[in-house]
Amino acid sequence: MPARGGVTRIAGAGGFWGDQVMAPITLMEGADVDYLTMDYLSEVTMSIMHKQKARDKTSGWATDLFDWLEAGGLELLKEKNTKLVTNAGGANPGACAEAVLGLACALGWVDCQIAMVVGDDIHPRIEHLNADGILTDLSGIEVGEAMVEKLISANAYIGAGPIGRALEQGADIVLSGRVADASLIVGPMLHAEGWAKNAATAELPLCSPIDSWAPMEVLHPLDIVAGWTLAGHLIECGAQVTGGNADSWAEINDLVNLGYPIAEIAADGSSVITKPEGSGGAVTRANVAEQMLYEIGDPASYFTPDVILDITAVSLDEIGPDRVAVAGARGRARPDKLKVSSCYSDGWFASATLLVPGPQAIAKAKATDYILHSRLAELEELVIHTEFLGTGITMPKGGIELQEDLPEVMIRWSVKSPNRTDVEIFGKSVAPLVLTGPAGVSGYSARPRPRSQLRFVPLLVNRETVEARVDIPMLRTLRKALTERRPDLEARVFNRLQRISENENRIITKRIAGRVLRGLERPVGRGKVD
Repeated sequence: MPARGGVTRIAGAGGFWGDQVMAPITLMEGADVDYLTMDYLSEVTMSIMHKQKARDKTSGWATDLFDWLEAGGLELLKEKNTKLVTNAGGANPGACAEAVLGLACALGWVDCQIAMVVGDDIHPRIEHLNADGILTDLSGIEVGEAMVEKLISANAYIGAGPIGRALEQGADIVLSGRVADASLIVGPMLHAEGWAKNAATAELPLCSPIDSWAPMEVLHPLDIVAGWTLAGHLIECGAQVTGGNADSWAEINDLVNLGYPIAEIAADGSSVITKPEGSGGAVTRANVAEQMLYEIGDPASYFTPDVILDITAVSLDEIGPDRVAVAGARGRARPDKLKVSSCYSDGWFASATLLVPGPQAIAKAKATDYILHSRLAELEELVIHTEFLGTGITMPKGGIELQEDLPEVMIRWSVKSPNRTDVEIFGKSVAPLVLTGPAGVSGYSARPRPRSQLRFVPLLVNRETVEARVDIPMLRTLRKALTERRPDLEARVFNRLQRISENENRIITKRIAGRVLRGLERPVGRGKVD
């Protein structure tokens, strides 16, 4: 895709699964961009998605994506020739791609090309990787067999290369699993600036360093990749760089209609951060600086799958209203290992609340809590955490003076145990306190259901065991797949069926033709592109 005005305009329309669902539509209605990126994933999100997938093989992906695409986003992407790149695939990119392609077919975009970036899920091979000694924790210590056996997911943070190659193959929409946040933006730059085409022509492996994809005339490719990565880092959290979650929140205009960011990225790695004209928020040097430092450990060595980023010499300059120029990023060769987002099952948990009114609300609450603990004392593995909400427990010490006789106190219990039965017994023990404890206790709800508790654990894995296995299946409708093999079918068969379904007087014939056409719009695989 040719850059507009010498730069490539890439939007960041979401920072997590749970962000404003329709923000991408508002952004595209207010500005023209070459690529729209959506970052839906975090460590906790991946754990949730794997939990969902375990219950339902068609879930485990960010369904908010489907909501805004169905509400008009897909038509806007097609109308504006904007490419969508997102990690909404989460733990189940295949199901995500099938749903989106089905929607595209239903809305008439039958030649929509959807690329699916996979390869991040290393859990099926986790025991072999560990046995070979190439799976470690963040300190470099090999992971024990007991831990590996408990893992229920393991997704490596892969980089921008597969995205660039998918776009080079003609993808309109790129859906991935656990691609690193900033790589969602670096991938489109590889395509826009011809690096992906250069790599394909030179037959460079998909897993090769992307700085080696640069054309011969590019003198400092690592610094350019670093600049693109920084631009990605600045917009990956959505409106956080345009005034959301900002320290100067009280001075920012119109947080109600907060605009989402656009990065105007140049071939040399420099960029300008801005937002749609007329939208709320503020793109200032201070807000951009806050986002630049967000989640950064060592500013001289920020590790990503594509490059080690050094931001110590970066300059931020306000060059106009809501326009901040970013330059000076430096890069070093990418790390040998990739971070792995993994989680393991850690028993069961639940929570419940009761409302305790006055007089003597605090004393009643303490007595109620004592009764519950005493009744469950035989459950040795059950851990009970109690909070008295309304007593100032969430305030720093000295923040307020605790009243001796509050009008009411809310008791909140949180419990966990390796045994589901323990948590079930707890759930059945809360409501009886209403009639078997101090006077006036009320406000109970249904028995809390035990929930499986997942624990996040970050790991490291040797890079060659992951990126070398990345492939990008391109999906098509059955109609498209058949016409690729037999181009004459479109005129001889499918167009005729279309006319019959629209104009045929015989109801049965018309229904049969319509049913066949709907069947032809179902998605099918076309094989691997890379």
